Amino acid sequence: MIDKNKVKKNFSSAEDYDNHTSYHNITMAMISKSIKEFNKKGNFLEILDIGCGTAQGHDALKKNLNQTGFKYFGLDIAIGLLNKAKKNSHAFLINGDAELLPFKPLKFDVIFSNITIHWLNNIDTFLLRCKYSLKNDGIMIFAFLISGTLKELKEIFKHDGNVLKFHEFPEIDSYKEKIDVSGLKIEYCDIIEYTETAESSLHLLKRINLLGAKNTFDNNNHKTGLLRKGLKNYDKNYRNEDNMVYCTYKIAYLIISKK
Repeated sequence: MIDKNKVKKNFSSAEDYDNHTSYHNITMAMISKSIKEFNKKGNFLEILDIGCGTAQGHDALKKNLNQTGFKYFGLDIAIGLLNKAKKNSHAFLINGDAELLPFKPLKFDVIFSNITIHWLNNIDTFLLRCKYSLKNDGIMIFAFLISGTLKELKEIFKHDGNVLKFHEFPEIDSYKEKIDVSGLKIEYCDIIEYTETAESSLHLLKRINLLGAKNTFDNNNHKTGLLRKGLKNYDKNYRNEDNMVYCTYKIAYLIISKK
């Protein structure tokens, strides 16, 4: 089970977050494009961004929806990131838990979440609350990490006395079943594989930490000697043709409507 206090702390302390988002930017561009396609009539939209971070989503939507108006609500559990988002005076920001959405019924035309919902403990409750707050003709768009993410790290450390205790990212089929049970319908599904690179495994691990993803493992399980040995093996075994160390992120991209 995810420790919410740890997630809150890790993301709040990711001070250089915006400068290191990579696959987040790719999926955010996809989300803003999907919202534009959904809103072909150019209606005014009320939009909720769950796990909004520094409200990068608002800026992306502003570029893609420049012909239409929208009201942006951003919700995040990490107060540190929200404090950075306050510079955006057009964003309505809420410090809160995604599993306890505090909104009225049928409020939003679009609810989206970009690289967040894999940190939730109770996806069933989350989906029902989203359904409750979504207009009947609205859509949800979720981009999230799934099983297969950081597979290289798991592989290199699996024989080293559990040096890193990894978060288990969800299986996509499991989430599909939960969506169906919630009375929702998947309109579109795509699986994206993104490769992150760095000069060394240590730099790669630091980048993972900067994005708050150190929630994937329990720091208390570190054994310094074994960790160094594992990273050394990582440097040796996972390099691409440009001699860069790499790791894999698998991302599900879903567009969902009410049945």
